[in-house]
Amino acid sequence: MISFTPVGSRAGDKRALFAETFRRQIALIEAGQARCRVPQTRALYERRAGMAFHFKPELFVQLGGTTDFAVPEGAGFTLAPNEVCVMPRAVPHGEVARDGHGPFENVVVCFYNDTVAIHVAHRGAAGRPVVDDIHFYTTDYYQDLVEYLNRIGELPRRAPAVSATAIKGLLLAEFSLLLALVADGSAQRFSETERIFKCQWLIRNNLGDPELSVAWLADELRCSPKHLSRIFQQNLQERMVEHIARLRLRNAVEALRTTALSVKEVAAACGYQNANYFARVFRQATQRSPHEFRAELRQVACAVEKQPKVVYFDREEYGFGLRPEVLAAAEVAPP
Repeated sequence: MISFTPVGSRAGDKRALFAETFRRQIALIEAGQARCRVPQTRALYERRAGMAFHFKPELFVQLGGTTDFAVPEGAGFTLAPNEVCVMPRAVPHGEVARDGHGPFENVVVCFYNDTVAIHVAHRGAAGRPVVDDIHFYTTDYYQDLVEYLNRIGELPRRAPAVSATAIKGLLLAEFSLLLALVADGSAQRFSETERIFKCQWLIRNNLGDPELSVAWLADELRCSPKHLSRIFQQNLQERMVEHIARLRLRNAVEALRTTALSVKEVAAACGYQNANYFARVFRQATQRSPHEFRAELRQVACAVEKQPKVVYFDREEYGFGLRPEVLAAAEVAPP
Protein backbone atom coordinates (compact mmCIF):
# COMPACT_ATOMS: atom_id res chain seq x y z
CA MET A 1 0.00 0.00 0.00
CA ILE A 2 1.18 3.54 -0.77
CA SER A 3 0.98 5.66 2.35
CA PHE A 4 0.92 9.36 3.06
CA THR A 5 3.74 9.70 5.58
CA PRO A 6 4.76 13.32 6.16
CA VAL A 7 8.36 13.90 7.18
CA GLY A 8 10.34 17.05 7.89
CA SER A 9 10.86 19.09 4.77
CA ARG A 10 12.71 22.14 3.61
CA ALA A 11 11.26 25.20 5.28
CA GLY A 12 9.40 27.79 3.28
CA ASP A 13 6.36 28.17 1.10
CA LYS A 14 5.87 25.09 -1.05
CA ARG A 15 4.14 27.18 -3.69
CA ALA A 16 7.40 29.09 -4.06
CA LEU A 17 9.29 25.79 -4.35
CA PHE A 18 6.89 24.53 -7.02
CA ALA A 19 7.14 27.81 -8.95
CA GLU A 20 10.94 27.79 -8.73
CA THR A 21 11.05 24.17 -9.94
CA PHE A 22 8.77 24.76 -12.93
CA ARG A 23 10.48 28.03 -13.85
CA ARG A 24 13.89 26.30 -13.84
CA GLN A 25 12.62 23.57 -16.14
CA ILE A 26 11.22 26.14 -18.58
CA ALA A 27 14.64 27.84 -18.69
CA LEU A 28 16.41 24.50 -19.29
CA ILE A 29 14.03 23.59 -22.12
CA GLU A 30 14.46 26.98 -23.79
CA ALA A 31 18.26 26.65 -23.50
CA GLY A 32 18.17 23.15 -24.99
CA GLN A 33 19.57 21.63 -21.78
CA ALA A 34 16.53 19.76 -20.46
CA ARG A 35 16.63 16.01 -20.08
CA CYS A 36 13.45 13.95 -19.95
CA ARG A 37 13.18 10.20 -19.35
CA VAL A 38 10.09 8.39 -20.70
CA PRO A 39 10.13 4.68 -19.79
CA GLN A 40 8.53 2.24 -22.21
CA THR A 41 7.26 -1.28 -21.59
CA ARG A 42 4.86 -3.79 -23.08
CA ALA A 43 3.75 -4.89 -19.61
CA LEU A 44 1.00 -2.27 -19.25
CA TYR A 45 -1.43 -2.56 -16.34
CA GLU A 46 0.41 -5.60 -14.98
CA ARG A 47 0.82 -6.10 -11.25
CA ARG A 48 4.51 -6.57 -10.44
CA ALA A 49 6.08 -7.08 -7.04
CA GLY A 50 7.39 -3.81 -5.63
CA MET A 51 5.82 -1.80 -8.46
CA ALA A 52 2.69 0.28 -8.93
CA PHE A 53 0.93 1.74 -11.96
CA HIS A 54 -1.64 4.48 -12.42
CA PHE A 55 -4.41 5.16 -14.90
CA LYS A 56 -3.11 8.66 -15.53
CA PRO A 57 0.48 9.81 -16.16
CA GLU A 58 2.81 11.27 -13.53
CA LEU A 59 5.52 13.91 -13.78
CA PHE A 60 8.69 13.74 -11.64
CA VAL A 61 11.25 16.55 -11.31
CA GLN A 62 14.38 15.58 -9.38
CA LEU A 63 15.69 18.34 -7.08
CA GLY A 64 18.31 16.58 -4.97
CA GLY A 65 19.73 13.09 -4.63
CA THR A 66 18.61 10.54 -7.22
CA THR A 67 15.65 8.26 -7.90
CA ASP A 68 16.27 4.73 -9.14
CA PHE A 69 13.27 3.74 -11.26
CA ALA A 70 12.56 0.08 -11.95
CA VAL A 71 10.19 -0.90 -14.75
CA PRO A 72 9.43 -4.31 -16.31
CA GLU A 73 11.76 -5.88 -18.86
CA GLY A 74 14.87 -4.53 -17.12
CA ALA A 75 14.64 -1.01 -18.56
CA GLY A 76 15.35 0.80 -15.29
CA PHE A 77 17.18 4.12 -15.02
CA THR A 78 18.41 6.70 -12.51
CA LEU A 79 16.95 10.21 -12.42
CA ALA A 80 19.56 12.85 -11.51
CA PRO A 81 19.04 16.41 -10.20
CA ASN A 82 17.20 18.72 -12.63
CA GLU A 83 16.15 15.77 -14.77
CA VAL A 84 12.50 15.02 -15.51
CA CYS A 85 10.65 11.73 -15.77
CA VAL A 86 7.27 11.41 -17.46
CA MET A 87 5.82 8.13 -16.22
CA PRO A 88 3.19 7.09 -18.79
CA ARG A 89 -0.15 5.79 -17.63
CA ALA A 90 -0.36 2.03 -17.00
CA VAL A 91 3.43 1.54 -16.75
CA PRO A 92 4.34 -0.49 -13.63
CA HIS A 93 7.25 1.14 -11.81
CA GLY A 94 9.14 1.07 -8.54
CA GLU A 95 11.12 3.91 -6.96
CA VAL A 96 14.15 3.93 -4.65
CA ALA A 97 15.22 7.27 -3.16
CA ARG A 98 18.95 7.85 -2.70
CA ASP A 99 20.92 10.70 -1.20
CA GLY A 100 23.93 12.06 -3.06
CA HIS A 101 24.43 15.47 -4.65
CA GLY A 102 22.47 16.62 -1.60
CA PRO A 103 19.54 15.03 0.27
CA PHE A 104 16.89 13.29 -1.80
CA GLU A 105 14.03 15.56 -2.83
CA ASN A 106 11.72 15.66 -5.81
CA VAL A 107 8.50 17.32 -6.93
CA VAL A 108 5.78 15.03 -8.27
CA VAL A 109 2.70 16.04 -10.26
CA CYS A 110 -0.20 13.61 -10.56
CA PHE A 111 -3.87 13.73 -11.54
CA TYR A 112 -7.17 12.32 -10.32
CA ASN A 113 -10.81 13.33 -9.89
CA ASP A 114 -10.26 16.43 -12.07
CA THR A 115 -7.68 17.62 -9.56
CA VAL A 116 -3.98 18.34 -10.02
CA ALA A 117 -1.99 17.12 -7.02
CA ILE A 118 1.56 18.39 -6.51
CA HIS A 119 3.74 17.18 -3.68
CA VAL A 120 7.30 17.11 -2.44
CA ALA A 121 8.84 13.72 -1.64
CA HIS A 122 11.73 12.95 0.68
CA ARG A 123 13.68 9.82 1.52
CA GLY A 124 12.07 7.54 4.09
CA ALA A 125 13.00 4.18 5.57
CA ALA A 126 14.77 1.71 3.28
CA GLY A 127 15.04 4.30 0.51
CA ARG A 128 11.30 4.63 0.12
CA PRO A 129 10.08 8.04 -1.14
CA VAL A 130 7.50 9.49 1.24
CA VAL A 131 5.06 12.27 0.45
CA ASP A 132 5.47 15.57 2.26
CA ASP A 133 3.14 18.56 1.97
CA ILE A 134 0.73 17.70 -0.85
CA HIS A 135 -1.19 20.54 -2.54
CA PHE A 136 -4.39 20.19 -4.59
CA TYR A 137 -5.46 22.43 -7.47
CA THR A 138 -8.33 22.72 -9.90
CA THR A 139 -7.93 24.28 -13.34
CA ASP A 140 -9.75 24.58 -16.66
CA TYR A 141 -6.59 23.15 -18.23
CA TYR A 142 -6.75 19.85 -16.32
CA GLN A 143 -7.42 17.76 -19.44
CA ASP A 144 -4.67 19.57 -21.36
CA LEU A 145 -2.13 18.86 -18.60
CA VAL A 146 -3.05 15.18 -18.65
CA GLU A 147 -3.10 14.92 -22.42
CA TYR A 148 0.29 16.60 -22.93
CA LEU A 149 1.86 13.93 -20.72
CA ASN A 150 -0.11 11.16 -22.44
CA ARG A 151 1.29 12.31 -25.79
CA ILE A 152 4.82 12.42 -24.38
CA GLY A 153 4.36 8.85 -23.22
CA GLU A 154 3.26 7.72 -26.69
CA LEU A 155 5.73 9.62 -28.88
CA PRO A 156 8.86 7.43 -28.40
CA ARG A 157 6.84 4.44 -29.62
CA ARG A 158 4.64 6.00 -32.27
CA ALA A 159 6.85 8.72 -33.74
CA PRO A 160 10.47 8.09 -32.70
CA ALA A 161 11.90 10.21 -35.51
CA VAL A 162 10.29 13.40 -34.21
CA SER A 163 9.74 12.51 -30.56
CA ALA A 164 12.62 14.56 -29.12
CA THR A 165 11.44 17.83 -30.68
CA ALA A 166 7.77 17.18 -29.95
CA ILE A 167 8.49 16.23 -26.33
CA LYS A 168 10.34 19.51 -25.78
CA GLY A 169 7.35 21.47 -27.06
CA LEU A 170 4.87 19.52 -24.95
CA LEU A 171 7.04 19.81 -21.83
CA LEU A 172 7.32 23.55 -22.34
CA ALA A 173 3.53 23.81 -22.51
CA GLU A 174 3.13 21.53 -19.46
CA PHE A 175 5.52 23.43 -17.23
CA SER A 176 4.16 26.80 -18.38
CA LEU A 177 0.61 25.82 -17.38
CA LEU A 178 1.83 24.35 -14.09
CA LEU A 179 3.74 27.52 -13.30
CA ALA A 180 0.64 29.62 -13.96
CA LEU A 181 -1.37 27.25 -11.78
CA VAL A 182 0.83 27.42 -8.67
CA ALA A 183 1.30 31.18 -9.09
CA ASP A 184 -2.46 31.73 -9.00
CA GLY A 185 -3.37 32.11 -5.35
CA SER A 186 -7.04 31.40 -6.05
CA ALA A 187 -6.38 28.09 -7.82
CA GLN A 188 -5.69 25.88 -4.82
CA ARG A 189 -8.62 24.01 -3.37
CA PHE A 190 -9.27 24.75 0.28
CA SER A 191 -11.60 22.78 2.51
CA GLU A 192 -12.71 22.48 6.10
CA THR A 193 -10.47 19.50 6.37
CA GLU A 194 -7.31 18.57 4.54
CA ARG A 195 -8.10 14.94 5.29
CA ILE A 196 -10.53 14.75 2.37
CA PHE A 197 -7.89 15.61 -0.21
CA LYS A 198 -5.34 13.32 1.39
CA CYS A 199 -7.98 10.58 1.43
CA GLN A 200 -8.62 11.05 -2.30
CA TRP A 201 -4.88 10.90 -2.94
CA LEU A 202 -4.56 7.65 -0.99
CA ILE A 203 -7.54 6.12 -2.81
CA ARG A 204 -6.13 7.08 -6.19
CA ASN A 205 -2.74 5.57 -5.42
CA ASN A 206 -4.12 2.32 -3.96
CA LEU A 207 -7.11 1.51 -6.17
CA GLY A 208 -5.36 -1.57 -7.50
CA ASP A 209 -4.76 -2.98 -4.01
CA PRO A 210 -7.54 -5.29 -2.77
CA GLU A 211 -6.62 -4.36 0.82
CA LEU A 212 -7.84 -0.78 0.33
CA SER A 213 -10.60 -0.13 2.86
CA VAL A 214 -12.22 2.62 4.91
CA ALA A 215 -10.52 1.25 8.02
CA TRP A 216 -7.06 1.41 6.41
CA LEU A 217 -7.67 4.95 5.13
CA ALA A 218 -8.84 6.11 8.55
CA ASP A 219 -5.78 4.62 10.20
CA GLU A 220 -3.50 6.40 7.72
CA LEU A 221 -5.27 9.71 8.33
CA ARG A 222 -5.32 9.34 12.14
CA CYS A 223 -9.07 9.39 12.66
CA SER A 224 -11.93 6.95 13.16
CA PRO A 225 -13.55 5.21 10.15
CA LYS A 226 -16.93 6.67 11.18
CA HIS A 227 -15.58 10.23 11.26
CA LEU A 228 -13.75 9.87 7.94
CA SER A 229 -16.82 8.37 6.24
CA ARG A 230 -19.00 11.19 7.53
CA ILE A 231 -16.79 14.10 6.42
CA PHE A 232 -16.06 12.39 3.07
CA GLN A 233 -19.78 12.12 2.28
CA GLN A 234 -20.47 15.65 3.53
CA ASN A 235 -17.80 17.14 1.23
CA LEU A 236 -18.22 14.97 -1.88
CA GLN A 237 -21.90 13.97 -1.62
CA GLU A 238 -20.82 10.38 -2.15
CA ARG A 239 -20.16 7.55 0.27
CA MET A 240 -16.53 6.48 0.34
CA VAL A 241 -17.25 2.85 -0.55
CA GLU A 242 -19.32 4.05 -3.50
CA HIS A 243 -16.50 6.35 -4.57
CA ILE A 244 -13.97 3.50 -4.53
CA ALA A 245 -16.34 1.14 -6.37
CA ARG A 246 -17.08 3.77 -9.04
CA LEU A 247 -13.41 4.54 -9.68
CA ARG A 248 -12.49 0.85 -9.87
CA LEU A 249 -15.21 0.16 -12.41
CA ARG A 250 -14.28 3.26 -14.40
CA ASN A 251 -10.69 2.00 -14.55
CA ALA A 252 -11.93 -1.45 -15.56
CA VAL A 253 -13.89 0.05 -18.47
CA GLU A 254 -10.77 1.94 -19.56
CA ALA A 255 -8.59 -1.18 -19.35
CA LEU A 256 -11.11 -3.33 -21.27
CA ARG A 257 -11.41 -0.63 -23.92
CA THR A 258 -7.71 0.13 -24.43
CA THR A 259 -5.78 -3.06 -23.65
CA ALA A 260 -5.72 -6.73 -24.62
CA LEU A 261 -5.46 -7.90 -21.01
CA SER A 262 -7.63 -10.83 -20.02
CA VAL A 263 -10.65 -10.21 -17.82
CA LYS A 264 -8.80 -11.85 -14.92
CA GLU A 265 -5.85 -9.50 -15.42
CA VAL A 266 -8.13 -6.46 -15.63
CA ALA A 267 -9.86 -7.54 -12.42
CA ALA A 268 -6.53 -7.85 -10.58
CA ALA A 269 -5.27 -4.53 -11.95
CA CYS A 270 -8.38 -2.76 -10.66
CA GLY A 271 -8.26 -4.21 -7.15
CA TYR A 272 -10.56 -7.23 -7.43
CA GLN A 273 -9.15 -10.45 -5.99
CA ASN A 274 -11.87 -12.60 -7.52
CA ALA A 275 -12.45 -12.39 -11.30
CA ASN A 276 -15.91 -13.96 -11.03
CA TYR A 277 -16.94 -11.35 -8.46
CA PHE A 278 -15.58 -8.61 -10.73
CA ALA A 279 -17.59 -9.97 -13.67
CA ARG A 280 -20.74 -10.03 -11.53
CA VAL A 281 -20.26 -6.44 -10.35
CA PHE A 282 -19.45 -5.33 -13.91
CA ARG A 283 -22.64 -6.93 -15.25
CA GLN A 284 -24.71 -5.28 -12.51
CA ALA A 285 -23.27 -1.92 -13.51
CA THR A 286 -23.44 -2.24 -17.30
CA GLN A 287 -25.96 -5.04 -18.02
CA ARG A 288 -23.11 -6.76 -19.89
CA SER A 289 -20.33 -9.11 -18.96
CA PRO A 290 -16.77 -7.84 -19.52
CA HIS A 291 -16.52 -10.16 -22.55
CA GLU A 292 -19.79 -8.85 -24.01
CA PHE A 293 -18.65 -5.26 -23.42
CA ARG A 294 -15.46 -5.91 -25.37
CA ALA A 295 -17.34 -7.69 -28.14
CA GLU A 296 -19.65 -4.68 -28.58
CA LEU A 297 -16.65 -2.34 -28.75
CA ARG A 298 -15.10 -4.51 -31.48
CA GLN A 299 -18.38 -4.63 -33.37
CA VAL A 300 -18.66 -0.84 -33.32
CA ALA A 301 -15.00 -0.43 -34.34
CA CYS A 302 -15.34 -2.85 -37.26
CA ALA A 303 -18.74 -1.71 -38.52
CA VAL A 304 -18.73 -0.21 -42.01
CA GLU A 305 -20.56 3.12 -41.91
CA LYS A 306 -22.08 4.70 -44.99
CA GLN A 307 -21.11 8.12 -43.66
CA PRO A 308 -18.92 9.41 -40.85
CA LYS A 309 -20.64 9.00 -37.54
CA VAL A 310 -19.70 9.69 -33.93
CA VAL A 311 -20.34 6.69 -31.71
CA TYR A 312 -20.19 7.05 -27.97
CA PHE A 313 -21.30 5.15 -24.92
CA ASP A 314 -23.46 6.47 -22.12
CA ARG A 315 -21.31 7.31 -19.09
CA GLU A 316 -24.11 6.23 -16.75
CA GLU A 317 -24.57 2.94 -18.57
CA TYR A 318 -20.92 1.97 -18.37
CA GLY A 319 -20.28 2.58 -14.72
CA PHE A 320 -19.11 6.17 -14.69
CA GLY A 321 -22.11 7.04 -12.53
CA LEU A 322 -23.36 3.85 -10.90
CA ARG A 323 -26.88 3.36 -9.66
CA PRO A 324 -27.31 3.15 -5.87
CA GLU A 325 -28.35 -0.51 -5.96
CA VAL A 326 -25.27 -1.37 -8.03
CA LEU A 327 -23.00 0.44 -5.61
CA ALA A 328 -24.61 -1.34 -2.70
CA ALA A 329 -23.95 -4.65 -4.43
CA ALA A 330 -20.34 -3.66 -5.03
CA GLU A 331 -19.81 -3.44 -1.28
CA VAL A 332 -20.63 -7.09 -0.74
CA ALA A 333 -17.48 -9.13 -0.18
CA PRO A 334 -16.78 -11.71 -2.87
CA PRO A 335 -17.48 -15.32 -1.99
